[in-house]
Amino acid sequence: MWETVERFTAGLAADGCRTWLQACVEAARLLEAQGPPYRHVVVDEAQDLHPAQWRLLRAAVPARPDDLFIAGDPHQRIYDSKVSLKSLGIKVTGRSVKLRKNYRSTQEILRWSTALLVGRPVDRLEDEGLGETLLGYRSALHGDGPDVRGAASEEAELDALVDRVRAWLDAGVGAGEIGVSARFNKTCAKAVAHLNDAGIPAVTLRSADAGTGDPAAVRIGTMHSFKGLEFRCVAVIGVDEETLPFPEAVTPPEIDPKQHETDLMSERCLLFVACTRARDSLAVSWSGKPSIFLSEAGVTTG
Repeated sequence: MWETVERFTAGLAADGCRTWLQACVEAARLLEAQGPPYRHVVVDEAQDLHPAQWRLLRAAVPARPDDLFIAGDPHQRIYDSKVSLKSLGIKVTGRSVKLRKNYRSTQEILRWSTALLVGRPVDRLEDEGLGETLLGYRSALHGDGPDVRGAASEEAELDALVDRVRAWLDAGVGAGEIGVSARFNKTCAKAVAHLNDAGIPAVTLRSADAGTGDPAAVRIGTMHSFKGLEFRCVAVIGVDEETLPFPEAVTPPEIDPKQHETDLMSERCLLFVACTRARDSLAVSWSGKPSIFLSEAGVTTG
């Protein structure tokens, strides 16, 4: 493995290229040499930043009481990028505030989604180990509970998706206000084709971002790409036992029990992120057997 990494690194150097994280390391080095150019820095999605990115941010602003304003949610950590901020000279202990009121999703969607993580404390953003939970969080909005259902086959699930999206459209929801999320790009492609075949305009997030898709169309993307987005209505599809958790994304327990649990938590958080992109209405579906995340949380019905 290390030989492969060394060959990759040597190949990049020969081509005069860097990875994104290598660029962050070099930028931090340059800033440390010339001095911080900014007075304040605002950081969002802090839970997913790599240590190299934190070192860049630390070097960008001088250490002072109002140097870094950091916002993040450890329950939305979908990448294994844990770091001790204290070790990097970023002091947050005793200076942090928890925001417990949710303005994105209804209380019903939040309560249902929270069940996916309840009883599994996650690492805090502060240097205090485990202990962060969703207990006490509430929403300023109210609405219907999620529509949760299984299907006998993937084709039947996609047919149900068409019916669900058409119902939202008939209720006056704009196509651009509807999002469909799945674990893999191949599932997203099938959903795009199925909706378009049914006469419902749908595009991938990638096409929409590139300006090549219909702006008034249903947006479809992977759970990872839904990070940071909001939709009035969201359908999360393909939540079956073979997909979440995805076996190739989880370290076997016999190799590293701790990393196994960390990987499982990342997969749980990924599903949580996808479901909480919905403001007013959420639909969750699968074909075959549901994900163990749904079964263990007791949320296989709406």
